[in-house]
Amino acid sequence: MRLLIKLRCTESCRYELQYHYHLQGFIYSLLKGSKYSYLHNKEGYKFFCFSNIFPIAKNLEKNNLYTLVISSPDYEFITYLSELKSLINLSIKLGIMKFQIDFVDKRILKIPDNGSFTLITGTPIIVRIPREKYIMYGISPPRDYSYIYWKQEYPITLLISQLENNLKKN
Repeated sequence: MRLLIKLRCTESCRYELQYHYHLQGFIYSLLKGSKYSYLHNKEGYKFFCFSNIFPIAKNLEKNNLYTLVISSPDYEFITYLSELKSLINLSIKLGIMKFQIDFVDKRILKIPDNGSFTLITGTPIIVRIPREKYIMYGISPPRDYSYIYWKQEYPITLLISQLENNLKKN
């Protein structure tokens, strides 16, 4: 489940790369007083995530539209956010970047049950491979590292296995 948010830049400025703390605070402010307000102080995984503001550019131009996506497997969480009437036309400041929310749309995405699909990410997926998996997958790193990062030349099954293990852990 995803929430697609279109942000209109209200003031030209540089794209601030260190805005994630401010964006997280904005999301928590939307949850204040709701049944989700406990997430702010919850230890560990919060069961939601958010994208970068995209497209990323060196400078943001006034009146240009940018996109933010908030994701969660919790249908009610995304529905709660999507139904906040105060979101439309809301002015927000994320570090030095200033926006107005123009559009909010709830998206239900389904992975096909049969057939193949393509997964595209805007940022890299980084997966660490522990030393004990090297022999099992026939990997010989140049040094005796405690772990290595998955690369395209390693088996895809190793990537999937590590992703599944990480999901289970979190």
